Amino acid sequence: MKSKSIIKPEPLKDFKKKKVIYIPSVTLSRPIQSVIKKRAVKEKNFGFASLYLFEDKIILYQAIGAPSAVLSLERLIASGTKEILILGFCGSLSPEFRIAGVASISKAFSEEGTSKHYFPHKKVFYPSLALKKKTEKALETSNLFFLKGSVVSIDAFFRETKPWLRKMQKKGIDLVDMETSAVFALAEFYGIERAALMIISDELFSGNWKKGFFSPELEKRIKDYFLPFL
Repeated sequence: MKSKSIIKPEPLKDFKKKKVIYIPSVTLSRPIQSVIKKRAVKEKNFGFASLYLFEDKIILYQAIGAPSAVLSLERLIASGTKEILILGFCGSLSPEFRIAGVASISKAFSEEGTSKHYFPHKKVFYPSLALKKKTEKALETSNLFFLKGSVVSIDAFFRETKPWLRKMQKKGIDLVDMETSAVFALAEFYGIERAALMIISDELFSGNWKKGFFSPELEKRIKDYFLPFL
């Protein structure tokens, strides 16, 4: 049985759409910033996150980390959101996933501290099958290649140690980010459609950090894979 919260999220009067596209990063997603601003009919800034109102959807921009993501999405859900698609960036823990590669997330492991407040005894969360298939179908129709992979979401970006890496690799986890498991948990809690499409921005699988944040390939993937969803 779900206990009711003492503090309830207030709906956002002018941001009532069923679909939300959540883009956690600002720096990496700069190639589409101008497109978002040009298409938006209204904007709202929270300091830690920005909302852009489109005619048929809402773009949640920034809100980096699980707490910021869930805090923002709670208010959007209270306003009528029924579907959340994450267009995010992640690090690779497996040599099968290289910089500028694209992955549709099949499951998310929680190492963040937010999801346990929705499901105290769960550590693994899944996308909804319908939205995952719809997202993948859109890529396939455009002949855009992608892999399917698992992700672990963490809170401490600078605590991805070699022992931690080996532990994740033994579990067969492919990727790492900071938000997906919490967003999936939140969406499952409220019975909302959810899916995540990730572009690999850096590699950790060798035990050394290889950055691809500003590579031309990454910018091209953002335009090819993310723009059509906007």
